[in-house]
Amino acid sequence: MTSHLALKRIPLALSLLIGSGSALALDWTGYFRAGPGLTSNSTSRACYGLNQGSSGMKYRLGNECDFYGEFQLSQGFKKDGIDYRVTLMTSHYTAATDTNGDGLKIEQMYGEAKGFDIAPEATFWIGKERGRRGDVHIVDTYFTEMKGVGAGAKGFNVGPGKLGVAYYKTESDAVHPGHRGNLEWVDIPTNPGGKLNVFATVTKGQFAGGKNGAGLSLRHDQERLFGSNFNNVLWLQYAQGSAGLNSNFGDLTAGSQAKSWRLVESVSWQNGPLGGQALLLLANEKNALGGEIRSSSVGGRASYALSRNFKLVSELGVSQYKPSGAPSARLTKLTIAPTLSVGPDFFSRPEFRLYVTTARWNKAAGNVTGQAAFADKTSGTSAGAQLEWWF
Repeated sequence: MTSHLALKRIPLALSLLIGSGSALALDWTGYFRAGPGLTSNSTSRACYGLNQGSSGMKYRLGNECDFYGEFQLSQGFKKDGIDYRVTLMTSHYTAATDTNGDGLKIEQMYGEAKGFDIAPEATFWIGKERGRRGDVHIVDTYFTEMKGVGAGAKGFNVGPGKLGVAYYKTESDAVHPGHRGNLEWVDIPTNPGGKLNVFATVTKGQFAGGKNGAGLSLRHDQERLFGSNFNNVLWLQYAQGSAGLNSNFGDLTAGSQAKSWRLVESVSWQNGPLGGQALLLLANEKNALGGEIRSSSVGGRASYALSRNFKLVSELGVSQYKPSGAPSARLTKLTIAPTLSVGPDFFSRPEFRLYVTTARWNKAAGNVTGQAAFADKTSGTSAGAQLEWWF
């Protein structure tokens, strides 16, 4: 379906959501970012990120050369003791400042219900959805993301936590369809303010040469670390074969020789006018042919509120990867962004930003911008404006 046909059908979807009887409130939520930019090297805008290595190493403040939004409508209903809900989320992405509408797609479309007498505490769902996600905002990366077209149930009381199971099928690549099973056991109390979450994945390529895979992710969430204002999240992840580190599909042609692990440590804080988030990432990824890439990244973003609605925001990140038998590629990026916001806290949105970003990298990193004007460069400076909004 073309994006124009999808646009024409959105009003019909809205009318179906709003027109049904016995409805509760219609919820409209979303996120978008947009804005103009320029660089010093005769190109409209450039952003800086390593072309290989682990996900989660591109620091995003003043470093997003795209036009992106996602908008969700969700309508709840209740009948005979059953709570049920239908959700539609459209998204739009263009890898440029402007857009012609071609990036529109259906991000989520599913139905769910809770209160069935066989398992009153559980929620059952079918459709296209994104499941339980775990991200670090400053690198815009979901280190766990069970997404796709599938069916499942979650919220079963099992021991100290909540159990969920789901099945997904991918047919986006007609030549390489596949199956995936996900299991989650979440919200397991471990210590005061701390909870453990366990995510298991199995995958299978449903074609000649398709491979099996398995993965396991452990995530520990800690509020008020050591009694402080810091909230901490720690991931330890492993995947083998055709499973992805993020609890999703990986390369469905990859056999058991493909093995990857990743450790991610993220801390967030708000202490008076000073807020922020920091990241430490270590990863090792070995493909089915024996090639290996080691990755590491450390960085953070801090905001300081000079008034209720004006903040100074800065972000610094250093990332590198080393392929086996090749030199290390390195990138350092710094952004300064005076910001208007609806509130003084780090996560207050919307934010209206002006920014200046500068980056340096070595020859082994190649052209980190993808822009022809940077083919032989190892540094760059960009400036612009950006609005980031979630609601």
